[in-house]
Amino acid sequence: MRDRTYKQVVGGDYLSDKQYFVVATALLVVHLILEAFYIWLGATPMVIINIFSILTYVVSIFVLIRNKVLLSIWIMVFEVYLHALCCCVVIGITCGYQLWLYGTLSCVFLPFFLPGLNGFQKKQIGIFSTIIVASFMIITALGRRGLLPTRYNATFEVASALYYVNAFLGFSAIMFYAAAYNIRMSEKNMELQMAAEHDFLTGIYNRQRMQKILDSEILRAQVFSDMHLMVAIADIDYFKKINDTYGHVAGDEALKELTNVFARYLDAGLLYGRWGGEEFLLIAPEDMSYDEFAKLLEDIRQQVEDNELLIENAKIKFTISIGAAIYEKGDTSEQLVNLADDRLYKAKETGRNKVVY
Repeated sequence: MRDRTYKQVVGGDYLSDKQYFVVATALLVVHLILEAFYIWLGATPMVIINIFSILTYVVSIFVLIRNKVLLSIWIMVFEVYLHALCCCVVIGITCGYQLWLYGTLSCVFLPFFLPGLNGFQKKQIGIFSTIIVASFMIITALGRRGLLPTRYNATFEVASALYYVNAFLGFSAIMFYAAAYNIRMSEKNMELQMAAEHDFLTGIYNRQRMQKILDSEILRAQVFSDMHLMVAIADIDYFKKINDTYGHVAGDEALKELTNVFARYLDAGLLYGRWGGEEFLLIAPEDMSYDEFAKLLEDIRQQVEDNELLIENAKIKFTISIGAAIYEKGDTSEQLVNLADDRLYKAKETGRNKVVY
């Protein structure tokens, strides 16, 4: 059997609240380790500054718990930025703390491309990103010329080790945020495509998606002369009466129940989607004959007739009418669907609750 699988092709914020909580906790742990290092180095100013940094992350975590995510993000970003500058001034640039600004820049600038940001938000991002870049260039230039008031110099071995550690942390932050951004964008693209090609109420394919599938099936039928392409239009009988009598909730439940009946034939290869209103387009499994497809449709019709909905203690039964058609060489998708629709009309005109093919 040829492959008839129609897969989805996919191409604000980009971290979840839980992920930001992990980031805040990780940074808190990093600063606890740094506190021990500053004490060992004897860098009293950094010991004091780092205490405030630790308290900053405690506050940031508390703010996250209160669901004020954006505020927490800016608190963390400013802390990393200011702490890196303080380290460069007090300990010197040989330890590589200025490399933290790389990660800070990626965290700040990547959201610039997120959809939904207004002009003011983009302006904020642009200004702060410019400040970060300028700060890196200035602090590096001053440090190389010995113009920073550095008082606590680490040994060459310690400074070299710290430089590599800070380089790793800085570039890891870039990779982390870039990966998180791309993953989030892929998820957003998938969500948008799901919304564009699926019916909100029933969760099945909508008309747009079914039209694409049908067009693809028509092209395949034109290539493979032995292929049997058959479609059907199913319509709930007296649907307006159901809505008027029992309310739109009952109508919605009837649509969902009909979808559930179709789903029982998914493994057999039946393709289906909501065509519009109470109408559904069905595409037959390709290994079926026309008579076998008609029998499948009759089974569906019978199951719907036998079903009973319970809506607010009211028992509701409904039926469907179905019109089917088989592809003939030269048919377009519109002609094929129109033929099925004509037979659906005939089923309606001759008593409803039947299959015409």
